[in-house]
Amino acid sequence: MLRERSLFLQRGLFLADLALIAVAWVVAYVIRFQVLTPVDSVPLSYYVQFLPFVAAIWGGALLLSGLYQTRRAQRLTLVVWAVARAVGLSLLVSLGASFFYREFSFSRLHMVFFAILSSGFLVGLRLAIYAGLRRARQKGANVRRVLIAGAGKAGQRLSRAFRHYPWMGFEVVGFLDDRGTTVEAEPPDPFYPEQTFTPEVIGTLEEAGEVMDRLASENRPVDMVYAALPLAASRKIEGLAAECSIRTASLALVPDLFHIELLLNSRISDVDGLPVIHLMDEAPFDIRTVVKRGLDIAFSGLVLLALAPLLAGIAIAVKLSSPGPVFYRQRRMGLNGLTFDMLKFRSMPVNAEKASGAVWAQPGENRATRVGAFLRKTSLDELPQFFNVLRGDMSVVGPRPERPVFISEFRHRIPGYMLRHKAKAGITGWAQVNGWRGDTSLEKRIEYDLYYIQNWSLAFDLKIMAMTVVKGFVNENAY
Repeated sequence: MLRERSLFLQRGLFLADLALIAVAWVVAYVIRFQVLTPVDSVPLSYYVQFLPFVAAIWGGALLLSGLYQTRRAQRLTLVVWAVARAVGLSLLVSLGASFFYREFSFSRLHMVFFAILSSGFLVGLRLAIYAGLRRARQKGANVRRVLIAGAGKAGQRLSRAFRHYPWMGFEVVGFLDDRGTTVEAEPPDPFYPEQTFTPEVIGTLEEAGEVMDRLASENRPVDMVYAALPLAASRKIEGLAAECSIRTASLALVPDLFHIELLLNSRISDVDGLPVIHLMDEAPFDIRTVVKRGLDIAFSGLVLLALAPLLAGIAIAVKLSSPGPVFYRQRRMGLNGLTFDMLKFRSMPVNAEKASGAVWAQPGENRATRVGAFLRKTSLDELPQFFNVLRGDMSVVGPRPERPVFISEFRHRIPGYMLRHKAKAGITGWAQVNGWRGDTSLEKRIEYDLYYIQNWSLAFDLKIMAMTVVKGFVNENAY
């Protein structure tokens, strides 16, 4: 119910935002050409005919900006920041599109007024909606009373979510738990760190019917019962279903899976009407995935084009440093465990590992050539991997791929190691820009890789790319 109401509000907001953007576009024209400096040579029709294109561009940019994510907090500062980010992205896309249209030049002042007006309208709309909904809820309008069965992590997080979205109109009347009133508050949830409370247990699971009848007699009938219980508690869930079936309360299941530590991209899907719970999965394919791939191709193409003279110089230096090919192809494991040949500039003599076999790079080793040692220290030997990105084997940002021979050892020694292959391997990553590369802690590296996968966004990728450039390519752990 919470998700359905959130989606309804998001779609309504999106349509309202598009309408306000159209209004801001016209009002900006009036201010620029009829109030400040009246100009008859630029009729309103010139700007109105571009409204469909403006709406399409801004609609796509607003969706990509994350403005309609369900976790958006309702603090004024966060609302303003979210709108500012969305407007900034929309303006950037609009200006980029107008660059290719030469038949008509938009007024720069008009675009400034348009940005200010659209920002004000979008923020004002949200403040008006939230203020109206809060006022209506305070008066008891359409409030739905919720009883949560299970006061564990799942139940407490659910209650925090209802408190976090008071404008949704869900009132938690209490918890049912067989532990009685001894249930303690769980540690602060990272999604809602400011909300810490001790759950109010008003009965056991077997007393569900009595509790609902008592609340009904107090003129507080329960509308929804959420069973936030482990999957092993199937008999208790059946008991709740029986009690709800002879009353008007609806029943929803929220499986308590927090005892499973290694969850990744968990979600619920539908297969021919059957609900399927995904505990460990790769990121679902959506528009952001398409945009990420487009950015990978564009960025890699530009890098290879811009650095072509440098790449040619390195290739000559490698060829002159020792006999053998310029490039070194090494088998690595990528997305979903598929292997590929990762390209590098050759930094060691040919057959350097023939006698020793695969060896983990360590400080003080002398296997590299003089040119190769410099390339490794500056990470310039990694530049050919942009060809891997163009081929689709890798992404610009993602967990660094490893050799299968080492993975066979790490997968049994480090919990969750294989989960890093639920994302496409990258040239740079969150672990690398934080110094976890080379002969450093594998456990910390995996921790940072999994954090990246769980919190991935386009903005996160751009941050990592910027950190890679700012911190430079030279690293004390690169050898």
